[in-house]
Amino acid sequence: MEHEAEEGHPIDLVVEKRVQHRAARKRLIGLQNKILERLGDDKKPFFALEELRMHVSAEREEAYFDVGYEHGLADALATERRGRARLSAEAGQLATEFRERIVQSQVPTRDALLALLECVWAVAAKGESSEPR
Repeated sequence: MEHEAEEGHPIDLVVEKRVQHRAARKRLIGLQNKILERLGDDKKPFFALEELRMHVSAEREEAYFDVGYEHGLADALATERRGRARLSAEAGQLATEFRERIVQSQVPTRDALLALLECVWAVAAKGESSEPR
């Protein structure tokens, strides 16, 4: 059985199947056409608005993808590197929070490592001062 080749990027096709916005897109086009009719000959502001809206939307989508990828990668690497070592639920949550904060901060790697070392030093110092002598 032959299937007609679908047009578009494979990722766009998968997303379309998930969100199923075909009816909403048709309605948007209809509303857009009504607005354009009412504007008459002065359509430039509308097209400038749409261009800016598309640019902002595309940047936002790209950022969502990048952040999702970065967080997923950091989580996968941490799980893989941990190997057989198991953390308590509290320690696992703390590690997750540290990873998420580091990814979100977007500070240079060197600065992130220095910040983590500072945390390690604080924990080590606390451990020494709280132990009985």
